[in-house]
Amino acid sequence: MEQNGKTKMMLDKLSVYYGSFRAVYEVTLSVYDRKITAIIGPSGCGKSTLLRALNRMNDLVPTAHADGQITLEGQNIYGGDVDPVAVRRRIGMVFQRPNPFPKSIYDNVAYGVRLTKKLTKAKM
Repeated sequence: MEQNGKTKMMLDKLSVYYGSFRAVYEVTLSVYDRKITAIIGPSGCGKSTLLRALNRMNDLVPTAHADGQITLEGQNIYGGDVDPVAVRRRIGMVFQRPNPFPKSIYDNVAYGVRLTKKLTKAKM
């Protein structure tokens, strides 16, 4: 047991790049179970990039890659045996402004149901 509670997630020297540009530089951070953690800073400092690294949304950006390690309950979320979709099911993001996928309204609303329930379009 840590001083601040049980460690849920640990970042160890996490750097995130877009091509050769380093957007996040060697962040080391512990996130504790049942505690609030705030990431604050000025516009453009890498807050959203850091959060996208936590749920592997940066995997969808062709030029993005991460160095360092992120563990969730002791498991490296960037390990070869980890399914990024499974990570996204556990670590969500709420955006300041709605940012739908470039699909129809129906597809955007149905996306979460399809992801978690694996229903076909006919069954929805």
